[in-house]
Amino acid sequence: MVRSILLIDDDADEIDILNEAVEMEGSGSTCDWAEGAEMAYGVLRVTRPDLILLDYNMPGPNGLICLEEIKKRKELQHIPVIIYSTCIDYSLQQEAISKGAFRCIQKPTSVYDLVKELKNLFTQV
Repeated sequence: MVRSILLIDDDADEIDILNEAVEMEGSGSTCDWAEGAEMAYGVLRVTRPDLILLDYNMPGPNGLICLEEIKKRKELQHIPVIIYSTCIDYSLQQEAISKGAFRCIQKPTSVYDLVKELKNLFTQV
C-alpha cells in the first residue's frame, strides 16, 4: 500500500494539486516535494517513499537522468518511479521503461482525472 509519495518537479503548484488529489483519493497517503533532481537526491538520502512521481521536463538534470541516479542506488531500486510529465511520447516512454521506470503517465488536466490515475496506480504498486 502506498503511504508516502515523493514528487520531484520544478513547479511548486504541482505539489498542491497532488496533495489535493491524494486527499480526495482517500488512502491516507502523504506527499513530499523535491524541487528538482538535486534536491531529490538529498531527500532520498534520509527518506524512503513508497512511490516516486518524477517530472521529465526540469531544468538541470531532467527526469531520465534523475531516474538513472535513483536506480543506481541499491537501497532505492525497489521504489517504483513513475515518469509524470505534461508531454509523454512513445520514445520517451520506451527510454524511461528501459532505464527502470515503472510507468509513464501524462499529467492529467484536472484534479479529478489525477484522482482516478492515483487509484489505478495504487492498485498496481
